[in-house]
This record gives sequence, structure tokens and C-alpha cells, in this order.
Amino acid sequence: MNKNLYESISNLKTAIRNSGEYKALVLQNELLEKSDEVKVLSYRKDVAIMEYEDALKHFHRNSVEVLNTEKRMSKAIYDLNNHKLVKEYNLCFANLNKVFEHINEELFDFFKGE
Repeated sequence: MNKNLYESISNLKTAIRNSGEYKALVLQNELLEKSDEVKVLSYRKDVAIMEYEDALKHFHRNSVEVLNTEKRMSKAIYDLNNHKLVKEYNLCFANLNKVFEHINEELFDFFKGE
């Protein structure tokens, strides 16, 4: 590859890192990592998933034991995903993903045969 292409890629990388979408995602990630509430919810989700997987190893898929652990797992996942900070992080992630999709379309549009 030539020097101009490397420079263009480096400039794109810098532009992405300086974008509001990227900075918002980094900020939200820092807030998530500092939140004790999110850590507890994440831990509960992980434990619930392990309990569900263990129940599946020992009981039939439609057994009361499996259904109860599945219900607890679903609630733990729901609680985590609906925490305010997690919702805000997911929104920021989606916004940055739109930027990446636009870049992808611009860079690789010629592969579509248009």
C-alpha cells in the first residue's frame, strides 16, 4: 500500500476517536465500569446463567427446576439491560455503530456491484 493510503487510514482513525459518538461511548463505558449497581447486576446475571446451565445438565429442559432457573436468569438479564447506565451505553454504542456502517458503505460500496 502506498503512503497516502496509510495517511488516510490514520486520519480516519483520528477522526473516529475525535467524534462525539466515540467520546460519548468512552464516557459511558467509564461510568459503567465505576458503577457498583451495574457490577452487582452483572454478577447476578452471570450467576443466574451458570445456575441455568447447571440445571440443564441435571434436569429435563421442561422441568420445574430448569424453568425456575430460566425465569431467574431472564429477570437478571432484564434487570441489567434496563439499568439506566446500560441503556445509555447501548444507545451510544448504536450511534457509533451507525458511523461505522456509514464508513463501511462509503469504503466498500463498489463491492455491491452498483
